[in-house]
Amino acid sequence: MEFCFDKIKWGLPFTFAVGVFTQAFGQEQRPNLVYIFADQYRLNALSLWSDPAYRNVLSTVGDPVHTPNLDRLAKQGVVFSRACSTCPLSSPHRAMLMTGMFPEKNGVDTNCFKGKKQGIPDSIVCFTDVLAASGYETAYVGKTHWHRTEPLFDKKGNYVGTTEEPGGHYTYNYDTYIPEGRGRKSNKFWFQQLRDNHFNAVAYSNRPELVGGKKDGEAYYYHRFTSEVEADVVIKYLKNREGERDSSKPFSLFWSLNPPHTPYSSVSDCREEVFNKYYKDLGSKELLLRPNVEYGEGKQAKNLERLSLEAKVYFSLVKCIDDEIGRVLNALDEEGLTDNTLVIFAADHGEMMGSHGRMAKGVIYDEALLIPFIMRYPAQLKPQINDLMIGAQDIMPTLLGMLGLADRLPDTVKGKNYSQGILTGNFGSVQKPQSSFYFMLKEKGVRTDRYSYVVQKDGNYLLFDNIKDPYQQTSLTLEEIPEKQAEFLKTELGNWLKVSEDTWAKERKFANRINY
Repeated sequence: MEFCFDKIKWGLPFTFAVGVFTQAFGQEQRPNLVYIFADQYRLNALSLWSDPAYRNVLSTVGDPVHTPNLDRLAKQGVVFSRACSTCPLSSPHRAMLMTGMFPEKNGVDTNCFKGKKQGIPDSIVCFTDVLAASGYETAYVGKTHWHRTEPLFDKKGNYVGTTEEPGGHYTYNYDTYIPEGRGRKSNKFWFQQLRDNHFNAVAYSNRPELVGGKKDGEAYYYHRFTSEVEADVVIKYLKNREGERDSSKPFSLFWSLNPPHTPYSSVSDCREEVFNKYYKDLGSKELLLRPNVEYGEGKQAKNLERLSLEAKVYFSLVKCIDDEIGRVLNALDEEGLTDNTLVIFAADHGEMMGSHGRMAKGVIYDEALLIPFIMRYPAQLKPQINDLMIGAQDIMPTLLGMLGLADRLPDTVKGKNYSQGILTGNFGSVQKPQSSFYFMLKEKGVRTDRYSYVVQKDGNYLLFDNIKDPYQQTSLTLEEIPEKQAEFLKTELGNWLKVSEDTWAKERKFANRINY
């Protein structure tokens, strides 16, 4: 049976397509998908790395965090030690996750923000579109940050769909409510929260009972910890006591948590009881374990006292969301869903937290670029460590492959499907990549198992030996490493730029630094 995604007309023919897929593929046999991803959660923020069985997996120290639930998930599944954000910014990573395309082709090459044009075009067939067309019940809970941010709201944050009065206002500068339609990417069950405020987000939903009886598009404030609110919604969906989903069908549920994203500058930004129990009395030497931490004049990390407080709150937020994820994992167990559910824990990018004097993200340093990626599927996967350098563009094709839907991939997808290698351990048909791509508008780079190499907008570059210098403290010259390795890095970067159809490749920029 042939099916051309790029000819879908969203409406009646799309509804027909669902029936076709249901009949052809026997959907009752397919696993469910629960994809959980936190914002600004770095790879090292798992207490797993302090476990003797995992202590030597990374070449750097783990953070002083407490994540018993994520540790349990990891020990039951596959832990990817070299997963890469690809673009360590929220919107570009999320757009790659949803489209399997690279930033300069999916409409989101930097963060969505008021006055900017960035946003996934409605014409692109996305991850959850494929799932819906394949007979899945689809749900999205939490933060989106992939839609064009426009002033289509009234002063109270209610969606009115026009810039004319009472519209003309933004609900939030960095993100926006997505109304019913193509922007939701075929997610049937919708619960969205906005604002970087962990206790005062604004919620929108097409389920009135979740938002105080309000209609879809009307703003509602819980005044509770955002991740707790979302975990309640997720558990409600899993338990399905009020017809949240058709239980005869498999389901996909994407849950995007805002913490531990900023703000984390005050105890009021996290649960105070968690802060007091685990971090209140810790000194800077017990918090800031990485030797590349810097602070002071001219640094984003201004002083040790402030940096220590931010680390305490950040790590407290990590514990807070681990608690909520634990509740969801317990609900899967209680409902008998665990064995036939593919669960992913990931992040959109990491957090510098004072390393190299920087905060937040948007750089090639490992603290920002590398992300946790845990995959549990008891029916098919044994617990293991995998060094696959999976990138954001590979997540959609790989997970669709895990669900038996590899032949449903739209032609627009540029990422690779590594599912067979993950399932069997044999990467013969789709070989493991030898590098990860790093994309920012003003600089591009690669990370291999040994080196990180980035070419900057002025033609200068940074080069780190991640084996001899795991904290990336000393930049080398290309002449200081073996010529073969230098040429390999330049060639890998050139290949990534060509595959991603980047403007640098079209212009052959910095040909002395990049082999096209």
